[in-house]
Amino acid sequence: MIPNTQLEAIEIDLHPEAEKRAKQYVMDFATSLLLQAKLIAFRTKADMVLSNYIDEALDSINRDKNRTWSRELLIILGSAFVGAFIQGFVSELATGNALLIATYTVLGFVGMFMVFLGLRR
Repeated sequence: MIPNTQLEAIEIDLHPEAEKRAKQYVMDFATSLLLQAKLIAFRTKADMVLSNYIDEALDSINRDKNRTWSRELLIILGSAFVGAFIQGFVSELATGNALLIATYTVLGFVGMFMVFLGLRR
């Protein structure tokens, strides 16, 4: 049985604009879920979208959401490394310190790799 506080929360009315947005979000999610399930069915050459394709589509959408956060982190860190490379490489090139030039070069390549890894699909 649901506690009284939860029942009271369920009975709170929605503002018409909030209800409109909620319905739109539900429709957008349903459209995305069905499209993903149909793509999975198409890839497996199925004639019909089965319930397990819906489950796979939901897993895929959730995975993409988690992947987005990690991609953003890769892009941010990679950009910081590339920025450090540019500043450090130019300043050390003027002094001629070969070890630091090499270190900044490696930092630049690692940063570019991280950015490209974050930008890939």
